[in-house]
Amino acid sequence: MPNTFSVNLYPVPTEGGTDERLVVSSTVVEFATTWYDENTKFVYVDVQGSGTNDIMVTFDGSTPSASNGHKFVSGFHGFWSARQADSAKMIRAGGTDAAVQASPFTV
Repeated sequence: MPNTFSVNLYPVPTEGGTDERLVVSSTVVEFATTWYDENTKFVYVDVQGSGTNDIMVTFDGSTPSASNGHKFVSGFHGFWSARQADSAKMIRAGGTDAAVQASPFTV
């Protein structure tokens, strides 16, 4: 069985960590590189809007666009690894801005 990073504990908020909120519009945005510390293992991400505020996200360093990236629909919420959050580039998928709220977690 290959080695994996798997922890059978529930993630807990990183002590002293603060949330970051981004407005995702027609210009590419990224999370700040200093908004959490080395204890953070995961980031809880929530795409907020009124239903048509979808975003496109890339993790490979390329620029997201309507034809490049993963589509995260308004209402998406879930955990990303800290490295995944670090590499995420986001842009709105349509004509309506979205908000992305992110919170640092550890185990």
